[in-house]
Amino acid sequence: MTTFKTALLVLFFVTLIFANSARPTFAQAPQIRTTVKNGITTVRMEPLLISGEKDNFHSLHVSPSFNYEGQTPTVPEFITFELQTVVKARRLNPDLYVVFVIDGESIFLSSNRWVVKNPVPGRRWVGERLAMRMPLGTFTKLTSSKTASIQMGATVFEISDDHKRALMELTKRM
Repeated sequence: MTTFKTALLVLFFVTLIFANSARPTFAQAPQIRTTVKNGITTVRMEPLLISGEKDNFHSLHVSPSFNYEGQTPTVPEFITFELQTVVKARRLNPDLYVVFVIDGESIFLSSNRWVVKNPVPGRRWVGERLAMRMPLGTFTKLTSSKTASIQMGATVFEISDDHKRALMELTKRM
């Protein structure tokens, strides 16, 4: 009888492990955090992985956010669209040109850039964050597009339908 219970328990845990590993976590339930400080509410999506290793990049994450005054959600005019990269090098490209390509249309947004030192312990790599002020209309166009990508220099990162669905979750907080 104890062998049967042990086998049943092992089967339960194996099923649980495989069920959780088969599920794409980024597309199912993106983590969205709301904080209030000095009367300003910030709604921020936790970094969403767009791509792993590709060309000179180790990873690319996006983390959109928006602010409003008080506790009552309002529709923002702009979204702060933050790109977080880890570059497999010790130096960043000072002339990096970032373009969003949405249904064939190239959209350039100016950005603030800053370096993140040693983003991967034990590796001599550097990270970078780029914060762009994206109009809400552009964000809506991005999330409802047929095709979308982020071009960083010569490297193109495709934004999948799962990524777009996850990004749309942010609009539910407006």
